Amino acid sequence: MSGEERKWYEKPVRVLQFNIEDRYGTYVSTLSGTELVELASRLHANVLVIFARDPWGRTYYRGAGTGPVHPKMIGDIIRDALEEARDRGIRVVVMVGHTANKYLYSIHSDWAQVNRDGEIILLEHVPFNERDYEPEWPQLCINSPFINHVKKEIIEALELGVDGVFLDSFRYQPDIERACYCKWCNEKFKQEYGYDMPRNPDWKDSRWRTLWNWRYKVVVEKLRELYELSKKLAPEKVFMYNSHPGGWSGRTNRIVEMARDYIDVVFAECSEVDHQPPGFITEMVKLTKAMNGGKPVWASRNYFHLYRTVSATTPTAIRQGLREAIIAGGSPWLLVFSISYRQDPANLDAAREVFMEHEVLEEYLDGAEPVRYAGIVASNTTRDHYGRTQPQHYVDEVRGFYYALTHSHVPVEFIADRDLENPEFLSKYRVVVLANTACMSDKAIHAIEEYVRNGGKIIATFNASTRNEDGVHRYDFGLREVLGIEELGELKAPWSYIVLDEHPLLEGLPREPVLWGDMSYDFTRERTTPTLGWHILVRPLTAERIARIGYAGGEWGYEYTLGRSPPPIASELESPAITLNEYGKGAALYFSGQLGRHYWRIGLPIYKSLITEPILQLAGEPPITVNAPETLATELFKQGERYIIHLLNHTYNQRILAIGIGKTKQPLPPYSTSESVHPIREVIPVYNVEVTLRVEEGLEYRVYSPLRKKQYDVRMSGNKLSFTIDRVGEYDAVIVEPRK
Repeated sequence: MSGEERKWYEKPVRVLQFNIEDRYGTYVSTLSGTELVELASRLHANVLVIFARDPWGRTYYRGAGTGPVHPKMIGDIIRDALEEARDRGIRVVVMVGHTANKYLYSIHSDWAQVNRDGEIILLEHVPFNERDYEPEWPQLCINSPFINHVKKEIIEALELGVDGVFLDSFRYQPDIERACYCKWCNEKFKQEYGYDMPRNPDWKDSRWRTLWNWRYKVVVEKLRELYELSKKLAPEKVFMYNSHPGGWSGRTNRIVEMARDYIDVVFAECSEVDHQPPGFITEMVKLTKAMNGGKPVWASRNYFHLYRTVSATTPTAIRQGLREAIIAGGSPWLLVFSISYRQDPANLDAAREVFMEHEVLEEYLDGAEPVRYAGIVASNTTRDHYGRTQPQHYVDEVRGFYYALTHSHVPVEFIADRDLENPEFLSKYRVVVLANTACMSDKAIHAIEEYVRNGGKIIATFNASTRNEDGVHRYDFGLREVLGIEELGELKAPWSYIVLDEHPLLEGLPREPVLWGDMSYDFTRERTTPTLGWHILVRPLTAERIARIGYAGGEWGYEYTLGRSPPPIASELESPAITLNEYGKGAALYFSGQLGRHYWRIGLPIYKSLITEPILQLAGEPPITVNAPETLATELFKQGERYIIHLLNHTYNQRILAIGIGKTKQPLPPYSTSESVHPIREVIPVYNVEVTLRVEEGLEYRVYSPLRKKQYDVRMSGNKLSFTIDRVGEYDAVIVEPRK
């Protein structure tokens, strides 16, 4: 920040979150605020996050006017923690505003969120057959007087002297399954728009789209109110929001994008990490940073495996998960629950190891920015208005491109809709990927036109730019001039192929037909996964065709597993599957199908090559190249003249992810369960990693590892600096800086 000192929360931190989410508070009487601060200190955390009150409405400080004190609490957990934390230099942030509050629900049931059928919306998960279930975490509505209660929670917390407040599980969803139709929502909506809230989703009806967008607006308005209250009372204290970017259908990412001016720090809760790919926490930090405009992101690794909150996961999983946050430019956050802390505390020292590493690296992390090369648009409007009830079909396309590039050691970040409209922001990237970015505003289209005209490169797939920001079909590409093609229609084939032409951009790629499509693993309603074999039929205007669509010989194949297997190629069409167009000083590459979604689902090398090779050809040499297995994640940052290279080793051989092959009309018992998820237990070292970095020519550099206390020999050739890392175990950070 120019002209003023940066606030403490704008610098790298190490967070311990300690949750007591136990109905009976089994271990509350054995816990004290002093002990929790001592635990944070022992782990080398410098921020402690604890509940001001839990989802049952019980407070962890005495004298509260917002709810009953937890009956099993001895002493005063919040006040005792604050007193001990001051002596140890640890910040204390408290969780408030949890929309689950059973105590308030028991005396103000009309404050509850209810669905269109009048049923209470719950934060917990309940099997369908438990019809007499008593709600534990009923969600309260932020349009009801409950919001005034949240304001009281913030006021009380700040009066205690905490270092900030954190809105945890502040949930209000647009999806019909969890959308609130309580009297407060009905009255507020009708007052604003003059008609009742639509009760059935109809995306062709402007009233439904208005309601959908209104629900986001409600959350942003409330965040602004709470933020302004917090800053009025204590401008130096942090105001945080839990976005949970990989959960809740990704809807909260749009809230972060819209409310980025009213949030100091975003907490990226990553509770899905154990059944997501290695690198998931890194991905979520990057995604959240794109949404919040580059503000601080603190990302969690749960102490436990999956959702087994009574026991610890492996030390390796804890260490690698925390490091995933660090290498993305986020701050590491360990989430511990009271029961696992008391019943299985043995692996806590795994977090201590990483937090001690973070202390060593802190001077290199503070103010470091990613070196940008490829930017992938993560469009909230496309996910909502094009993806609608199947957002995963869009998100998979984005994630496929992201993982193909990270697996190839190509620097990649995300770009939000809001920044897609800014040509100056786009100019930071050598290539921008529009991975089925169907919904784009006219302003974004003009920004991309300017970006490409001035020398930028874009990769676009499938329906990119064919809808406006509300999802209304243009029936042609908004980027028609840039792409050099026009839309003619859709080829709705369950299976298809693409056939590559001879072209320099595809040099080295195989000439065999590339299969397009995949079987449905559910197999109850359809044979193939929806739309994956489809193509947009296009006519080149100024673009050249460099691959064709191949037509499959039937709806399914007859070899091996009849009905599930793909059919062979039957003919090659003239219709383009890939086009290349020069526009101004730049260029645009277009794929008629969903290439990223293929890599995400199937992972065959040909799909990765089709993503990475043309990008490298178009955008030129990336700022860093790493000769190492794709399981070695590398991230490049710059801090003034200094470069920081993170190397996180995902070479694991113990992780098991099983999936069933679906159901048929002749169901049989499975051979074994299809829900097996094992944690990582050991990392296989990687040896002799060759790194080449583009640097300023004419300077003399030194290369070293602060963690290993090791210097590396440097080889220079023009502006290329090269060195060899003899061994990467779990993690290392290498610093490249000019000699003084």
